[in-house]
Amino acid sequence: MQKDLPGLSKKSFSMFFGGGEIWFEHLDGIYEHTDLAIEKLESDSKLFKRPSGTSLIAINLDETEANTDLINAISDKLLNSGKRFTRVVFVGTYKAVQRELKRVLMGGGFALKFINDFEKAKEWLVSEEFYG
Repeated sequence: MQKDLPGLSKKSFSMFFGGGEIWFEHLDGIYEHTDLAIEKLESDSKLFKRPSGTSLIAINLDETEANTDLINAISDKLLNSGKRFTRVVFVGTYKAVQRELKRVLMGGGFALKFINDFEKAKEWLVSEEFYG
């Protein structure tokens, strides 16, 4: 059953780390089930786009097919949610997906980075370095 996918059981959450607060959006482990990944993103976005929430977000796409529909849904949530993000890092992406994400998110008003090591991604989000 699709609802038993490992990525659907992972909860996205906010956590304090290194003096800052980070939202961890877990879209990993959903494989080719784009509709379920978009559904999870839609549900989670109600939490991460709150004005009182953090402006730092890590989006994990490891073992999830990031096709055009999912990339567009992510872009919509980051650019059109009414929330201003300052830093966004993607974990678990490969070059073709990175190029497409850069294309759709360019000019979004936030620093953008692709780091496939979750610890390094967290450190970058809270670091003094601001340039992607």
